[in-house]
Amino acid sequence: MYTNQPHVIFQSDPNWQHQLMQKRDMLMGTLHPHVGRTLRVTTLDGHTYEGVLVNLDGHHVYLQVTSHGHHHGQNRPIYTPAQYNQILTLVLFELLVIVLLS
Repeated sequence: MYTNQPHVIFQSDPNWQHQLMQKRDMLMGTLHPHVGRTLRVTTLDGHTYEGVLVNLDGHHVYLQVTSHGHHHGQNRPIYTPAQYNQILTLVLFELLVIVLLS
C-alpha cells in the first residue's frame, strides 16, 4: 500500500543538534580572526591541506591553496598551471585539526 506520507529515515538527537551548533559557533569564533593567515587543515578522512584562510561561513571553510599546499594523505598529485591558487571549499564539520602556520 502506497501513501503520500513522507517517511523519516533519520532524525538526529536534539542534544546532539545543540552540541553541534555550539561547536560550530565556537569554531567560527576561533577561526574568524585568522582570515588571511596560513593554516594546515586535516579532515576526518585524513586529508591534509595547507593554504590561506580566505573566508568562512556557518558551513564551510574556504582555503586558497597552491600546488605546494593542497595534498591528500601521503601522496601529492601532479598539478597543472590551472590548479595554482585555487579556492578549496572544506566542510566545517569534517575538520579534525586546524593548525595556524603564520
